[in-house]
Parts: sequence; structure tokens; C-alpha cells
Amino acid sequence: MKIAVSSRGQSLQDPLDSGFGRCAGFVVYDTNTQSSSFLDNSRQQDLAQGAGIQTAQMISNAGVDVLISGRIGPKALQALSQSSIQLFASSAATVQEAIDAFQRNELSPISPATGQPGAEQGRGRGGGGRGRGPEQGGQGLGGGARGKGPGQGGRGKGGGNKSGGL
Repeated sequence: MKIAVSSRGQSLQDPLDSGFGRCAGFVVYDTNTQSSSFLDNSRQQDLAQGAGIQTAQMISNAGVDVLISGRIGPKALQALSQSSIQLFASSAATVQEAIDAFQRNELSPISPATGQPGAEQGRGRGGGGRGRGPEQGGQGLGGGARGKGPGQGGRGKGGGNKSGGL
């Protein structure tokens, strides 16, 4: 298995880079041979736009099975979601610590919906209700905006209108 970790340097002892698209590069650790190599990402660091997409393509072409980074932007995440690469978030101090945490199953998968660890988006739906009968201006369910986090963003309350009064 090949594990790529966004890094500020070329070795396992170098600091993990919390960014993805504009990181210095990736230390790629091969669990079968217990050796590491470096993928240089310097070409993407100065791009005005598209750095994440270009970096995602480079990672995909390298035959990586697992990617560990701090955060991944939405366009890069979309590009990576087309591959079979597993994505994980880490705030480890070094590349080696991130790999060790992965091997102990201590890292959170990065959600394809948000690019952040463990979060999923929910959506609210509905609209305000309308009261009926004499002076009944009830409340309707609805409202809810997009939520962040698992299952949030449900239903809010909408105001009702008075109608039908005598």
C-alpha cells in the first residue's frame, strides 16, 4: 500500500503540511517495502488557480492508495473523488506521526461532501404554513437552511398568515 502525506519537506521526519494543493510535496511511504519517496509539488505552488486539481491529478498518477492531509479544497476533493484513493485528515506534527496514526486507525476520513473530517451536510426544506378559519394564523413548519455536520439542517418554523376571519 502507498500512503501519501502532504509535507513541508522530503522525509518522514519533516512537518506535515496542513494544506493540499499548494503544499511543498508529498512523502509517499510504501508499506510493503517500508521505503519512502518524495513527490515534488513546487510546480503547483505558484499557480493562480487550479493548484488543487493539478495536485490531485499528480497524486492519482502516482498510484497512491491513501492520502493524508490537513484539508482539501472542494475542486481538488471533486477530482480525488473520481479515484479510489482513501482520504484522511491529520493534524500530526510530522509525516511519520501521521502514518503511524493511520496504521493505528486513529485518523478521521475526509468527507467527500465537505472536504473536512467526519462532517456531512444536511438540507432543510419546507415553507411557512398558512392559517385557516377565523383569526387562526397558525405556524407552518419549514425554513431550515443547509446544515453542517451529521444530520443537521432540518426543519425550521415559518410564520403563518391570518386568513378567513369574520
